Amino acid sequence: MNSSAGRSPSIFQRLPLPIALLIGFIMLPFGVVLLPLVPEVAIPTLLISTRLLGRKFEWARRFNGWVDQKWQAVRTRLKGDPASARPALWRWIVGAIVIVLLWQIVGSILTVFTVISAGLTLEEFLPSGGFGATPVSPDRAALILFAILLSFVPFFAGNLIAYRYILKANVARLFSQAGRFSLRRVMFGFSVWLLLGLIGVFFIEIANPGVVQWVFDPVGALPYVLVALLLIPIQTTAEELFFRGWILQWSDNGKRRRSVLAAVNGVIFALPHLANPEVAGEDLIRIAGYVAVGYVWAWVTLRDQTMELAIGAHAANNISAAILVGYVGSAIPSVSLWTMERIPVEQEILLGVFCAIAFAWITGRAGAGSPAVKDEPKTSAVSR
Repeated sequence: MNSSAGRSPSIFQRLPLPIALLIGFIMLPFGVVLLPLVPEVAIPTLLISTRLLGRKFEWARRFNGWVDQKWQAVRTRLKGDPASARPALWRWIVGAIVIVLLWQIVGSILTVFTVISAGLTLEEFLPSGGFGATPVSPDRAALILFAILLSFVPFFAGNLIAYRYILKANVARLFSQAGRFSLRRVMFGFSVWLLLGLIGVFFIEIANPGVVQWVFDPVGALPYVLVALLLIPIQTTAEELFFRGWILQWSDNGKRRRSVLAAVNGVIFALPHLANPEVAGEDLIRIAGYVAVGYVWAWVTLRDQTMELAIGAHAANNISAAILVGYVGSAIPSVSLWTMERIPVEQEILLGVFCAIAFAWITGRAGAGSPAVKDEPKTSAVSR
């Protein structure tokens, strides 16, 4: 493309035209051949070739103009639009990196320190096949749970720090973009999800008699229950702040469909859970249950423009697995009333889908939507 007035010619324009065209025609097919094999080499090759060929051919100039337009759009997103309240793209990217590093590095340091200080063995902390298959004493279970959940404290703090100091936004908007945050709605989401889960367990026991067994022993259970009730809400809220808060607000530009945003969010939410023992090996298909749950929590968050219901539901899900109905292959030890053996994979996925659909329907029919949502137009902007 011709240089603008006042700018020195680029290297592509300083080359003699015959040489520029010769190099361009050599590099073009070379880049096309390499594109499916080594795209990181092919793409720069193609871009250079079209710059050279653009000195003579209109099709190359049109392509170069399209590339320039797209690149300018990316630069604008990275720098941010001064006329928009939405933070610049680079702030979302840097913030996400900071949050994950705090979670994985600082959190891991806290966990390792706790494991060593408590004298836990590797076999105790990371049992083959997950927890539930081999009984764990309540005092050791409390220590293991504490070590696991402690890593989520910097994860929780990282979301707040990044939102306030990297996005430079009001932290209250991370929790809710539809007015005042309501603990009543959190408890509503908690209660509905807990009830749905217990109903699901009831039908699983009917379908598989004896799969759910009473195992509770109150002796020594109090420390575990206290750790669970104190730290599990921090763990689940930290995950909600990142997946239904940071990630969902980042991806929601006000133009994408709610179902698409929720589906993508459900997949992203499921990815870290691939490390869970219950989805290892041939049981990988069980991850579909996580996708369904992540989908509905994102869907109701977008519907109401607030995370209250998702925060409550996630806390109910994990607390019930810890102290109500534990299961074999769990990622955490449980000191629960009942323990559930592994069930057929289709039943587990069906349970997740049932809970997801019923949760969305009940919370919608019950008028759980925040009054602020009805009064305010939907917006993806993050207030500064």
